[in-house]
Amino acid sequence: MNNATLGLIWAFSFVILEAAQAVFFGGVFQDYDSFLIGASVFGFTAVGTLAWTHFRYPDQLLIAWNNGHALLGLNLSTAFVWVAYFFALQVIEPAVVFTIFSGLIPVAILIFSALGVPEASPLRNRIEGAGLVIVIIAVIYLAAITLLGQSGFVRGGWMVALGGLLLTGVSAVSLAAMMIYSQRLDRLGVAPVAQYGLRFPLYVVVALVAAGFGLDTKDPVELQEFLIVILIGFIIMAFPVFAMQKAISLMSTLTLAAITALGPLFVFLFQIVESRVDYAPATMNGLAIYFAGALLAAFGGARRSTGKAAKT
Repeated sequence: MNNATLGLIWAFSFVILEAAQAVFFGGVFQDYDSFLIGASVFGFTAVGTLAWTHFRYPDQLLIAWNNGHALLGLNLSTAFVWVAYFFALQVIEPAVVFTIFSGLIPVAILIFSALGVPEASPLRNRIEGAGLVIVIIAVIYLAAITLLGQSGFVRGGWMVALGGLLLTGVSAVSLAAMMIYSQRLDRLGVAPVAQYGLRFPLYVVVALVAAGFGLDTKDPVELQEFLIVILIGFIIMAFPVFAMQKAISLMSTLTLAAITALGPLFVFLFQIVESRVDYAPATMNGLAIYFAGALLAAFGGARRSTGKAAKT
C-alpha cells in the first residue's frame, strides 16, 4: 500500500473518530473539568510515547531539540488550538465554531503557501479550488449570521460574537501551523510517535494552570469515575490525534486540511443516526453550503494525491 493511500486512511480515521467522539461521547465529559481531562489524557500518553522514543530512537529527540524553533512552534500551535477553541465554544454556537474552524484550516494552509512556507502545499487542481471557494462562502455566511444574532446562540452582543469568531480563527490558523511544524520535523527525521509526545508539554502546563484557576470547574466527582473517563479518553481523544500525526507524515498539508474540513459533515451524519439534529434554520443553510464545498475540495485533494502516487 503506497503512502498516499495510507495517508488517506489515517486522515479519514482521524476525521471519523473525532466526529464520533463529539457526537456519541461528548456527554461523557460534560460533568468533568475539560482542562483537567485534557492534561491527564495527553500528559500521560505524551510521557509514554516520549519514554518509548527515548529508549528506542533517542536520536529523534536530539534532532527535535536541535531544531528548537520547530519544536517551540509545535508546542505553541498545539496549545493555541485547544485553548482558543475551548473559549470560542463558550460564547457562540458549537456547530458554527466547528464548521468555521474546519473550513479555515485549508484556507490558512493556502495563505502560508502564498507566504512561501515550504511545508504548506499550494492548490493542486480546479476541483479542489472550487470546493474551497464554496467553503469560504459558507464560512463568511456563518460568521455573518453569528454577528447578526441569527445562529443558534451567542452569549452576548455582536462584540462577544466577534470575539468568538476571532478565537475560532486563531484556533484554525494554529492547527494549520501545527501541521506545518509537524511535517517539518518529520522531514528532519522525527517520527509521528515522537512528535505526538513532543507537541503536548506546553499544552499540559497551560491546561493544568487553567484547571488550577477553575476556568472549567464542575461539581466534585469520585476518583474512580474520573479514572474511568481518563481511560476512555485514551481511546477516543488520544488515538484520533495520533491518527492525524500519522497522516501529516504521509500526505500534503493541503490535502489533509481539505479532508479535515469534512469533520462537520460526519458530525451531522452521526447526529442523524443518533436522531439529534437541532440547528437554527440560518445555521442549517450555511452548513448545507459548507458540506457541498467540503466534499468537492476533499474529492479534488484526494484525487490529486492518489493520482500522483499512481504515476510514481
